[in-house]
Amino acid sequence: MSANPLLRLLVCALPLISSSCSGPSQPPSPAAKPEATQPAQPAEEVKVYDVTQEDITKIPGITSRNISVAGVKLGDRTRDLDKQLGKPIKTESLPKLYRTAYDNHGIYIDTDRYVGKIITIYINTNYYKKVKGDFSELLAHGKIELLKQAFGDNPVQSEPDPGAVMWSYPEKGIQFIYLKQAGTASYTLKLVEPQK
Repeated sequence: MSANPLLRLLVCALPLISSSCSGPSQPPSPAAKPEATQPAQPAEEVKVYDVTQEDITKIPGITSRNISVAGVKLGDRTRDLDKQLGKPIKTESLPKLYRTAYDNHGIYIDTDRYVGKIITIYINTNYYKKVKGDFSELLAHGKIELLKQAFGDNPVQSEPDPGAVMWSYPEKGIQFIYLKQAGTASYTLKLVEPQK
């Protein structure tokens, strides 16, 4: 009277297996059907102003996401940089990024080395003749009154290094840096992602 234990298990499990393998006993309710997907709403188009074509100091509410240099802006892929900015002067390999100098060291671009996108743009004094309007004056002479008129009256001021002063607009992703080295002063507009 000893039945094979495997046979007994199979006889007990067979009804369970067959019921789980067969289709549902009732048709699915209309609520269970997936709804037709609606097309995704396109992201709001951001108007971009190129510093070589427009005076960015005259544009109200401008942020780093609205500014480009010779067609290059934050978040762009790096594959077309040389076409847009010309042959690079030098590239430094840093731990998480590449920093590349262009146009007589007037533009520096930081690229995320793992993603291949632009994360920081530096526009400095050496580029002042190629930008438009009061922005040229700001890069050439560092007039802080002009900076405040253009981007806001209350920048966060700090001294990150000896001989350097930075005015920052974190919510706009804009920093303005004064640097004095070896008796020479230079001014740089640094574009980063705005803080939320």
